[in-house]
Amino acid sequence: MLIRLIVPGEHARVEDLNASLEAVLARHGVEQGVRDDVRLIVEELACNAIEHGGPDDPDIGQHELSVDIAIRDDLLVLQFRDDGAPFNPTDVSTPDLDADIEARPLGGLGLYLIRQLAEEITYRRNGDLNLLKVVLRVNTPEKQA
Repeated sequence: MLIRLIVPGEHARVEDLNASLEAVLARHGVEQGVRDDVRLIVEELACNAIEHGGPDDPDIGQHELSVDIAIRDDLLVLQFRDDGAPFNPTDVSTPDLDADIEARPLGGLGLYLIRQLAEEITYRRNGDLNLLKVVLRVNTPEKQA
């Protein structure tokens, strides 16, 4: 693992999370296009966890979001963890992209885009935690040489 980033489950902290991820990935030579994909993925998943994770628990406090980042060979592995309500994004059906935009129900496009960008997505519930692993292909300077 390269790093674990943990932030409170607040919309204002999503940009902090993205800025930290950007810095780590740039330092490890991950190309800009992949960093842009990671930004989209983090924004979508973090906002979903914040919006749909349920209310904060007065006894425990605010929800937390964390992302573990690892680069193995030519794969970037992002492990998202949140303590919100159970939610398996891999169960969300593919939106009807041919339907009229005004006839489509809200939601689902962000998860659809993540599935298009990722090499692999896996979800599991572990106790009170949602664990979502997203794997992307990367080319670091060491692999390009």
